Amino acid sequence: MKNWLVIGACTLAIACGESTRQDTARKNGFTAPELKTKEDSLYHEIMDGHDVGMAKMSKLGKATKGVTDALDSIARIPAKKADTTYRNALTDLQKKLSYAEYGMDTWMKEFNPDSAKDNNELRLQYLESERDKVNMVKKNILESLQLADSLLKKQ
Repeated sequence: MKNWLVIGACTLAIACGESTRQDTARKNGFTAPELKTKEDSLYHEIMDGHDVGMAKMSKLGKATKGVTDALDSIARIPAKKADTTYRNALTDLQKKLSYAEYGMDTWMKEFNPDSAKDNNELRLQYLESERDKVNMVKKNILESLQLADSLLKKQ
């Protein structure tokens, strides 16, 4: 039993020691990452965008539920009394929230952190492109949540 424990501890230590400098810097919230190259900086910007977006995913789900609940409530009101402008705004918001979630999911599935590792020029192009994509995803998430905050307060 002790042998298995020692083997497990050694395996864990080796696996943790193999993490990249970028991963280590991101996990340690008390020190800034070492950004020695443009590649490091781009990768760090991408991960910051990812982290901001991911931190809002729970709130995105709650906002989506709030919009769905509001639309369900409006559907129970007689058509003459329902606020069609508000209903249309909620329907538009529902699409934006869905698109924001889809954008994050799609970006995460398609992002390849090891892309073009052997070709610095292509790697930089790829990382710049991914930085732009994740920034757009982050923007869509934040804007849809801001709109949700203002529209759902009307209830």
